[in-house]
Amino acid sequence: MADDSSLKPCKYYVVRYVPHVEREEYLNIGILLHAAQDEFLDCLMTRDFRRVKRFHPQADMEFLRELQGYFDQQIQQYEENLEEYLECAQQSFSHIIQLAPARPVLAAEPQALLAELFERLVGKAPVELPASDTRMRIKHQLVQALRRADIFADRRFEKRIPASRLTHPGDPFHFDFGYRPAMVNGKPNGHLKLIHSLSLHRDPELASVLSLTMGYVRSTHPAELSVVVEAWPAKGDKTAGHSYRLLDDAGIRVQPVSEVDAFAQSIRKELGGGFPAPS
Repeated sequence: MADDSSLKPCKYYVVRYVPHVEREEYLNIGILLHAAQDEFLDCLMTRDFRRVKRFHPQADMEFLRELQGYFDQQIQQYEENLEEYLECAQQSFSHIIQLAPARPVLAAEPQALLAELFERLVGKAPVELPASDTRMRIKHQLVQALRRADIFADRRFEKRIPASRLTHPGDPFHFDFGYRPAMVNGKPNGHLKLIHSLSLHRDPELASVLSLTMGYVRSTHPAELSVVVEAWPAKGDKTAGHSYRLLDDAGIRVQPVSEVDAFAQSIRKELGGGFPAPS
């Protein structure tokens, strides 16, 4: 059992299929889980539609199969204001797809809780879970590794760094994280090291933005950027290969999420050892 001090407050929403609103009959088909402390929102939708077909033989299966991808896209689009997105979603999904009112819950690891809630409230978890190739899921794995390395709460480890501090006023971009190593080449006050998450396959535009932004940053500040991605580009994945080349040509270090624990430990070493912020 997790120590109470490690539990984070979360909210979950049951996604319901309501073919006949007037009958007030519904079927649970998915879960949304929000962990505000981690800036995390994820969803898990059923891929087993046998119950749906028994419940409503006229159900649009193609529409239902696309819901997982739709929610993934919406979460990424609104990641800067997840609370607002959830409020809007509760109002906009009011007919055939509805979100039940939020319920509070505590979680040590939100991703694991999402699967647990799905099994309990929807049904057996899909054999093939959604790929961890969205920016939100990649970033979450990075955050968990940073917590395990005991540096996420370190005061020297900054979150949501405005690019406008480094580029020009009005730049709306934010880097996920950043820090200054305690020592560089034996000297204190080393240059800035920035960290961001993206999917090579899903986020080619973000790869382009990062490449351009780092050009501005380096023109005025000694800085490096490491980008955490889902994996090295797969053979034949031209989109991922293009994103990788953009980053590599810009001198941006690419770090696969499979090696994120070693990456987090290297940050801890550069900071001279992490220390938790006082509660």
